[in-house]
Amino acid sequence: MPTVMRVTLGAALAGALVAVACAPRTTTDIEPRMADHFTNVGLLYGAAAAGDLVAVHAQAGLLLARETGAGMPRKAQPYVEELRTFTGLAARAPDHQSGASAVARVGAACGSCHKAMKRVLAVGTVTGPPEGDNPVETRMIRHQWAADRLWDGLVGPSDVSWQAGAAVLRDAPMYTDELTEDVEQYAAVTKLAWQVHETGALANTVTDQTRRAELYGTLLATCATCHDLLLYAK
Repeated sequence: MPTVMRVTLGAALAGALVAVACAPRTTTDIEPRMADHFTNVGLLYGAAAAGDLVAVHAQAGLLLARETGAGMPRKAQPYVEELRTFTGLAARAPDHQSGASAVARVGAACGSCHKAMKRVLAVGTVTGPPEGDNPVETRMIRHQWAADRLWDGLVGPSDVSWQAGAAVLRDAPMYTDELTEDVEQYAAVTKLAWQVHETGALANTVTDQTRRAELYGTLLATCATCHDLLLYAK
């Protein structure tokens, strides 16, 4: 597997595990339920970032089966319905783009519920991304770090995390020469790399939760398309 794919898929899994580890600590009778949400939603996000549609379907199916809305506070019910709607779309998404869009809306539903219930999550101190062992690895780590911070921004919700992710994402884009020497891939990979860069620039200007989810879905779909192209097109 190319270095770029090993780094990205590994980082996607790491991001999912971080999401699980950061499950909110509550003292209510729904604490185990919220922990289950974080497990499922974190793995759902990791699957979408990796472009693994089979895993997206599986995790979405588990979340649908687990969360029916029964017993949730009345104020949370509209957000539970929203979560179930988009989880259902993810569970039957026909392609990466549809799956990514639905997963992003799931994250936004979680964040909207946290805000409405006054249970905004503490996502921790925002620090910069680590360095890799080579230029390609470093850039891919930066992309994944930015995607994780944007996800935190949606689910928290957290403006600080969202802006941190947007700032890194709109930094210098990937250079196609670093990713592939295949002339047939060159134009497509270049376009995808710049789409990621432009998404970061747009994300910096958006404050609405629904619009942020739309942008994040676009980002996940773009990343998955590029990973799929580089891994399988040769």
